[in-house]
Amino acid sequence: MSGPNTHPEIPSPSPGASSDHLFANNVRFVSMAAIIGIHTIALICPMLGWTQHTALEFALVQPLKFGSICFFLISGFLLGERIHRYRPHVYFARRLRSVFVPWAFWLSCYCGLRLIHGFGAGRLTLHTAGILSYGSGILSSSLFETAYWFVPNLLLALAILLIFRRLLMDWRIGCVFLTGSLFYAVNVYARWVHVEHTRAVFGFIFYLWLGAWGSWHFVTVEKWVSRIPATAMAALVLVTGLAALGEAGLLQKLGSSDPLNTLRLTNQVFSVMVGVSFLKARRALWPHFINVRAQTFGLYLAHTPVLAVLGMLALRFPGNFGGAILKDTVAGSLLLIMATFTVTYGGCLLLVRFLVSIPCLHWIVGGTSDGKPAIPGVRLPEPRRVKGSLPSSAPRPA
Repeated sequence: MSGPNTHPEIPSPSPGASSDHLFANNVRFVSMAAIIGIHTIALICPMLGWTQHTALEFALVQPLKFGSICFFLISGFLLGERIHRYRPHVYFARRLRSVFVPWAFWLSCYCGLRLIHGFGAGRLTLHTAGILSYGSGILSSSLFETAYWFVPNLLLALAILLIFRRLLMDWRIGCVFLTGSLFYAVNVYARWVHVEHTRAVFGFIFYLWLGAWGSWHFVTVEKWVSRIPATAMAALVLVTGLAALGEAGLLQKLGSSDPLNTLRLTNQVFSVMVGVSFLKARRALWPHFINVRAQTFGLYLAHTPVLAVLGMLALRFPGNFGGAILKDTVAGSLLLIMATFTVTYGGCLLLVRFLVSIPCLHWIVGGTSDGKPAIPGVRLPEPRRVKGSLPSSAPRPA
């Protein structure tokens, strides 16, 4: 352990911790599918007449609640693989160009879509004050009630990690970040601040740090996980998932407005166990026609407005949406959810593949997989080792 007046150096990643690693892409693919699945269920439940949380909804959503934390873990994993190559301000600028700009574009499109719908539904007129009030409400709900909460939270967490870059190898800074996550785990009961995880600005920093730490110690972590039998790992995931489901039920009985909160303590443990379990996978979990690295961020950006359009179209159906056979039976409800998920995921995938294929548009979905700048006309700085950092004794990944 370094003394209080010294700063441990950030090492190069372990040889296996490449951004192309099977582990990283498996987490990307499954976590994105889980997130789209959760938001699909959130869209369909009101159409099924589920005005309150039901046991079936809990059973469907909880197994998918690892997605957000796993994305912070994998984002930290990739940060740990690249942080030694850039000065902090250069790395953050690259993240703004490749992540924030596409996010702002899609957020604007989504807000514009909702404004247009407001005009069409007669809830909005051309009166200036009304537009400003309605528009500010749309922006606020889009930031805190949709998937678009993730990027601002991620960039804030990234900025904090870069500020404390020279301390990141010290486990004590990890404990400080863990305190933030545990605070929100208690807050779901105490309600000192907003309960929603979408407003938990310091709740996910620990998982970004933990992912980076895992990148720097990837070989050690992988060897440790390899000693755990697959059945034992599956049992750990199952037990922690059931515990998270039980805590959700408890929170519902206590009158919580967000019983399925991502930052419930049991769900934090469950999410980490799911993330670690991907180290046991020895093959790709995604179909060959999906380019996980190039298309996952685009799927995240596009699925919210696509689901919104599907919801608007559904409102044009007769009041008995889908017929009684879909609304009143478990099998029918599951069929409707699966059909909506398939249409959403497939439609978004086709849209993202189309945008990525056009050189002047691929920046819209954060397309940088070909090494070109994310935004046409903007030249990104070349990688540069930070002055004073020491090369790793391990070979750089190819």
